[in-house]
Amino acid sequence: MKSYRDLPVRLGELGTVYRYERSGVMHGLCACAGFTQDDAHIFCTPEQIEDEIGGCVDFALEVLKDFGFDKFQTELSTWDPNDRKNFLGTEEQWTWPTVRSKTP
Repeated sequence: MKSYRDLPVRLGELGTVYRYERSGVMHGLCACAGFTQDDAHIFCTPEQIEDEIGGCVDFALEVLKDFGFDKFQTELSTWDPNDRKNFLGTEEQWTWPTVRSKTP
């Protein structure tokens, strides 16, 4: 059992997935039979979100740097008020103050 006093709680796992797809049905994975994917969840209070996202970005940048990647591209999903059916959450949740990483 966890209490709100224990937040943030960070959970992660690596899992091997096996898929035997017919030729031509997978895009981007070159019809590989198995791969390992990671999954993570952070449970936190609204006041902790900025620091948690900043920590995730800082961690990702450090991992990229450790493996010698100095050129990479990222994408960030943002809310489109004209396309509400494709987004979970309320307008208030999506327009909450901007999150900033501590990394310059």
